[in-house]
Amino acid sequence: MVTEPEYIDKDYLEDYAAYYDRCFRDYKRRTLRLHFFSQAFDKEEFERTLTTLQKTDKLCESYLGFIVVKPLPQKIIGRTCLKTYPEEGRRNFPILRDYPVNLFGLELTVRSLAYQEQDTVVAACATSALWSCFQGTGVLFQHKIPPPVEITEWAGSHLPENLLASSFRTFPNSGLTATQMAYAVRRVGLDPLAIGANSRYALNSVMYAYLRGKIPSILAIGIDRQGHTGGHAVAVTGYSLGCKDPVPEKNGFLLRANRIDRIYAHDDQVGPFARMIWQERRADGKHILETSWDSEYVVTPRFLLFPLYHKIRIPFSLLEQAIIALDARLEQVRKIVSGVNRAEWDIYLTTANDYKTSVRTDYRDWGEKTLLRSLTVDLPRFIWRVMMRVDNELRFDFLFDATGIAQHDLLVHMATTGKEEDYGLIFSLTNLVSESVGHSKLPRQAKAILGCFTKSPSLPH
Repeated sequence: MVTEPEYIDKDYLEDYAAYYDRCFRDYKRRTLRLHFFSQAFDKEEFERTLTTLQKTDKLCESYLGFIVVKPLPQKIIGRTCLKTYPEEGRRNFPILRDYPVNLFGLELTVRSLAYQEQDTVVAACATSALWSCFQGTGVLFQHKIPPPVEITEWAGSHLPENLLASSFRTFPNSGLTATQMAYAVRRVGLDPLAIGANSRYALNSVMYAYLRGKIPSILAIGIDRQGHTGGHAVAVTGYSLGCKDPVPEKNGFLLRANRIDRIYAHDDQVGPFARMIWQERRADGKHILETSWDSEYVVTPRFLLFPLYHKIRIPFSLLEQAIIALDARLEQVRKIVSGVNRAEWDIYLTTANDYKTSVRTDYRDWGEKTLLRSLTVDLPRFIWRVMMRVDNELRFDFLFDATGIAQHDLLVHMATTGKEEDYGLIFSLTNLVSESVGHSKLPRQAKAILGCFTKSPSLPH
């Protein structure tokens, strides 16, 4: 560990100027920054590296990040950027970004998402969660990243719904309402999207769908401890695909997101990338989240709030409903085709650039013609990607315009392995049956997929 005294932290300085500088008691305006490394070295070796222009590969490769220590009596953990667990395998942190660090002239980098503890004065838990989310969306969507005090001021300028029922201050130390959080999202130029997520499937599916598109979210949770209830907010930063098989829904629908057994979040009462584990209660079979808090706390999800770019107009629910309906129609045919297992669907938001980068690996055995066509196809910036796997093998890939109009056919591209005789037949038979009985009960986007299995020149083949 290396200490950097008298460090000026921009976020704390903004909080200091707006609040602490006006207090009767004197508070310091400079902080202490702690830097962490995975390899050992002593003070003499470190100073020698600083002064003799030695190679700094050892320090750069072993750098784990930093913690800003605020000069306050409590709640001292300020801006924190720490390296995560390795992402290989089940853990995934799609929203990480590079933070450049200058330590006494050494140029270092840590890949993380900034975290800080709420101080209950200029920032409550919701403010800290919003601040962490803006660390990700600020780079992704190129907007200003406000300090915590400014987020609180923005939220406080919108009067809460229960103003007449309770007291209210500009700096609410009892937390923010959902409407106030949404108002703060609007102030940075993004559109707030709130989605109910009171079940395992509801939370996993929508959180995963947007997080894979590098969009973090605020998760509001309910807390029950021996009959006393309350609320809390955390910033969702990652997930673990730890389940060998997806947990099926009541109708048997298989969604890859339901393999998630753990959620990682910036919890200002625990730390960055804190794990929240799904557990099933014996009493009623309902799934709850096990946290790092005391075991007496019962935590249940309430809703997710996403800060979205205004051009992302098509919601996850539209594609989800279409695929559920399509899967049910395919199942009617699949059951008469022996030896073919049920399909698993993967639905998530992505960009044209990220899609084209990934197909080099995803389509490596699909033939040069399919790969070239997918790399050169004209796509909108934001797309919904719907991948269909059978026995963990990718068979079909459908892309939908996330910036379009819901009343229009949004399918813009489709790719297949070229060896999909079994499910290709199922799709074709399903299309024939649907045409004979009428497509009226199928959502428009499900019809667009089935249309790929005809000779219509107006749809991709």
